Amino acid sequence: METTLKGHFLNLYHMALSDTEVDTTELEILYKIGEEKGISKLEIDEVVVRPDTIKFSPPESVLEKIESLYDFARIAWADGKIDENEKRVMTMFCRKFGFEKDNIPSIVEFLLDEVQKGTSKEEIFKIVSENL
Repeated sequence: METTLKGHFLNLYHMALSDTEVDTTELEILYKIGEEKGISKLEIDEVVVRPDTIKFSPPESVLEKIESLYDFARIAWADGKIDENEKRVMTMFCRKFGFEKDNIPSIVEFLLDEVQKGTSKEEIFKIVSENL
């Protein structure tokens, strides 16, 4: 697994921990996201067990950033509710990804709303691309 992807899964695990408890459904979504990206459960477990070996590497393009945040929103909704800490973590990653401060609240709300509605990643990419 490449370094950027390792960082993404470590960040997703961080998101799962943000409400102070890791729900089983959050881990199921984490592994499902891994499966979608061709990453095994064992590889994800290695990332979680050895976080000291991974350096933060932000996604480069806007769509890569949105894809990462979309995955964060999926983890946040896994237990059926959104905690303020989960919003705080998404906000923190928006800052780390270089989004302008004034745009961050609307980005977080947009992604949380769209994931709750079941909007696919491809549909979100289309919406975002039309507004770039």
